[in-house]
Amino acid sequence: MTTPPTRRQKWRERKQYRRTTWLIAAAVALFIGGGAAAGAWWTQRDDDPSALPVGTYVPPSEITEPSRQPESSSSTSQRSSSSSSSSSPSAAAQRSDASPSSEQGSVEAPAGSPTRVQVRSGGRDIVDASLEATLLDSEKVLAPPFGTAGWYAEPGWPKPGYQGASILVGHINHGSNPDVFWNLPRVKIGDVVTVTYGSGRTVKFKITKSEPASKKGVPQDDSIWDWDNPNPVLRLITCDPETPINQGHYEGNWVVWADQMVS
Repeated sequence: MTTPPTRRQKWRERKQYRRTTWLIAAAVALFIGGGAAAGAWWTQRDDDPSALPVGTYVPPSEITEPSRQPESSSSTSQRSSSSSSSSSPSAAAQRSDASPSSEQGSVEAPAGSPTRVQVRSGGRDIVDASLEATLLDSEKVLAPPFGTAGWYAEPGWPKPGYQGASILVGHINHGSNPDVFWNLPRVKIGDVVTVTYGSGRTVKFKITKSEPASKKGVPQDDSIWDWDNPNPVLRLITCDPETPINQGHYEGNWVVWADQMVS
């Protein structure tokens, strides 16, 4: 007979999970703003500020996916030195999302994988980007490719519309060019995020909070890395282009919180 875990066991699991989440979140916070350090993936410097004034609206249709460049050995070394302590979610976070049923009302989460994220605000598109499953790389860093957003697809983390916090990440710019989450800081409370699955099914979320956050604070914020939330929620993370660039990365993040809409 299996006995329920004791309070001490639960505390130990939670402590280990939070430590692991902090490491992963730190890697996310480091690499999603302005790209990796100069030379990584791109021939141009990706730590250059955008040529456009911060806050300038750019239609998502004008943000195209650039040609990817092979990652150089020097960039691999740089990333390894800054993220070698990162790790994947612990066993405490391994929750299967194989069942498409959601615990929020009678909403049924779509089967398959999400393929697109859209945000509309003030009658115009703010974000309209393809979504790719994004895993930790060999250095245990979560770094989505430029020109597309990533949904965090490691085991234990839910897809949009499933119980818990689904994490979407994207770059604010690459070099001096806007990237898929360039307009994300422009969203307003009440705006709707639509995630589309390959089947054509959609899941909608209403934005409840959008604000800058320090990169030291993001990894420690349980409201962001809320994997065991009983309801399906969404978090979108990018960098804050109004913060200074330090060693090739913006010093701050921008985070958007959203709750699933139930019709």
